[in-house]
Amino acid sequence: MAFNWHAACETHWNKMSGHWQANSREMWENGSRKTILPTLSSYIKPELGPVLDAGCGDGYGSAKLAELGFSVIGLDISEEMIKKAEKRIKPGLRLSFVKADLRELPFEKQSFQAIMAINVIEWTDDPRRMLISLKEYLKPDGLLALGILGPTAAPREHGYRRLYGEDVVINTMMPWECGRLLTEIGYTILHQEGVYKRGVTEEMTNTLSLELRQALSFLWMFYVRPCNPAK
Repeated sequence: MAFNWHAACETHWNKMSGHWQANSREMWENGSRKTILPTLSSYIKPELGPVLDAGCGDGYGSAKLAELGFSVIGLDISEEMIKKAEKRIKPGLRLSFVKADLRELPFEKQSFQAIMAINVIEWTDDPRRMLISLKEYLKPDGLLALGILGPTAAPREHGYRRLYGEDVVINTMMPWECGRLLTEIGYTILHQEGVYKRGVTEEMTNTLSLELRQALSFLWMFYVRPCNPAK
């Protein structure tokens, strides 16, 4: 039987949902994701339309963004993640969740002023195609906040068994590869920055070239716009 990447990915994240939820608050409040929403919200405004959190996990980041006044739709391939995320819906929040596959988004084109995709395209079988597709769902002058695993990120270990010829559901790339890919497929990079493991200080990284900062990163964030918005 042929390997079904996305069915295997759903199974993987269903199994990981409990572990993910146990760590999500720390990631968004104090860890690798704490700078994402402040940076993202400097580019977007609540009145300009909804935001898609693609690969929302247990919805912690989606809910935080909704608490800032944004209309947010969280999407994940994992049913268990969505069940956990839906518990974050509260009266007054413009927040909803949907179980869906990134390959078949259940939305109209040009629906979102921004898409947040943090550590999600690596879990698809064709990251290039996913990035091209996401452009179609952005409003003209829309923003993509894209986070990928840096070279020092522990989750890269999920791909190790490929060296034994086993099927895996992770498709990582280096930050410099992702930056080149984004440029080649029609995005303009507005800003990029890294997150580092404890012990790596800002004083250390400030003296390094972009390539060396990327090489040390745990997470690398790109904030990009399409060069030629979908018509």
